[in-house]
Amino acid sequence: MELIRGNDYYVKYKSVVLRAEPDGRSEPKNHLIYGDWTRFRGNTDGDWAQIFSRGNTGWVPKKSLQEERVLEINFVDIGIGDGCHIVTPDDQIILIDAGKTDNMSRFLNWRYNLRSRNVVGVEGVEDGDNNVKPPMEIDYVVLSHPDQDHYYGFKPLFENKKLSYKKVYHNGIVEVPKDTANEEPDLDYPWDLGGFITKKGVEYLWDTIESDSEMKSIIRRFPRTTKKYLSTLRPLLENNPNVEFKGLNHTHEFLDDFDLSNDISIQILGPVTDKIERNGVLKNCLKMIGDEGETKNGHSVVLKLKYNLLNVFLGGDLNTESEDHLLHFYAKTELEVSKLEKEITKLNKLGNTITNDEKQELSELKSDLNAIIAKARRFFQVDIAKACHHGSHHFSETFLKCLNTIVTVVSSGDGDSYAHPRPDALGAFGKYGRGERPLIFSTEIGRSTNEFTYIKEYFDEILDFQKRIAEASPSDKSKIEQELEERRDSNVATYGMITLRTNGKKVYIAQKLEAPRSKASKWDIHELEFNPKRNEFEYIEKT
Repeated sequence: MELIRGNDYYVKYKSVVLRAEPDGRSEPKNHLIYGDWTRFRGNTDGDWAQIFSRGNTGWVPKKSLQEERVLEINFVDIGIGDGCHIVTPDDQIILIDAGKTDNMSRFLNWRYNLRSRNVVGVEGVEDGDNNVKPPMEIDYVVLSHPDQDHYYGFKPLFENKKLSYKKVYHNGIVEVPKDTANEEPDLDYPWDLGGFITKKGVEYLWDTIESDSEMKSIIRRFPRTTKKYLSTLRPLLENNPNVEFKGLNHTHEFLDDFDLSNDISIQILGPVTDKIERNGVLKNCLKMIGDEGETKNGHSVVLKLKYNLLNVFLGGDLNTESEDHLLHFYAKTELEVSKLEKEITKLNKLGNTITNDEKQELSELKSDLNAIIAKARRFFQVDIAKACHHGSHHFSETFLKCLNTIVTVVSSGDGDSYAHPRPDALGAFGKYGRGERPLIFSTEIGRSTNEFTYIKEYFDEILDFQKRIAEASPSDKSKIEQELEERRDSNVATYGMITLRTNGKKVYIAQKLEAPRSKASKWDIHELEFNPKRNEFEYIEKT
């Protein structure tokens, strides 16, 4: 491969050290990993090339660079909730949830240097100013369901005029203010999710939103509501009048532009809807599967991403009820999995006192469950899964067996009143994972949690910034304030994030070390290798 000055290249190996000089013994400047972006500076020295990457200019072996861009999935440390940033090899950006705070916003500020981006009409920038750029485009946004710890972090992103958006997907459930004057007499309105209809003793949410026009209409219908879901979407529509909304369910099969004809496919496995007729109108409706929270969470958008040999599961906040619902649909069974699990547990507890009839019953129950798992794995078996509901105890062991993962990533944060990830969830992820050493990553565990003495050092650093700002001239003040914000932005990206890099055949999962051993050793990297004899990925043990 001939390197061309100014062209972009990507790190080819699991781990590469950026050196100050074209010598493997020279000072390390940074630690690069598979898939990292670099720009060739035009200089070579024997087998070495000078590049720019991760804010540094230095030297790497020529053979460590490639033209091929890989798929990157970043499970961002957004605190309590979920936030996933995906960049495809074609440079398409997908955001799946954004947590509750501004952590995702800070991550994107750091990743794309948004604070220094000059956009006309923002921060006094005018036509004719130097280095003017259009807003940076986010191709796809997925709001898995209307819970604040998944969507409210989009508010600062949707308000940011340095960003634009093409398509926004959601699960069809929109919280709206009570509007008694427009309630239909044949519908029930127990919550603020719209009207419910009862068919054959089962309640269904009738007022789901699917089309672009429906969503835009409901946002404009309540221009001053304080409902956080609609107030989050309002600035999105105001700043991006051409944005396209779409409510997803299993009938759509694949995310737009990501069907089986593409290198990357993203299958829509949930929410699963039923066709319900009302007053001559046939509509895709969501079944009530519990109380308001269980229904909203359980009908999360469920995605299965496939790239070459690799499969990744992204499942929102599924719970036991919804996992029953999904297995009922995909395994085509009338049996309720959670009831089967309880009966099996009950009989197993009998130990040596179990009768022959009970042994026979236990055998039949296990056979039924194994049949469901075999059928469901055709849809749900993956290599890597984002843990549903931050490691909640509301899960089905059978569903975990259907996923059969080798890697589970838990997104959770401090200040959580539910103690996520729960000990039983972590144990189950390992127990029902694939291989001798299933991997469990956690954004919360990966985050740096220095002792109080180090917090004091950080506090002293903030005080120093404040002093510099107070003493600065008006022209320098804004620069120092931006430096402070960039420092805070980089902290989000430095600790807690779990990053996946893959071409669909080679797979690396990495997290930053809380205390880097040196500039040459900043990452903890784990590798998966595809075994064609078993037709699945396996963990290459670091030991």
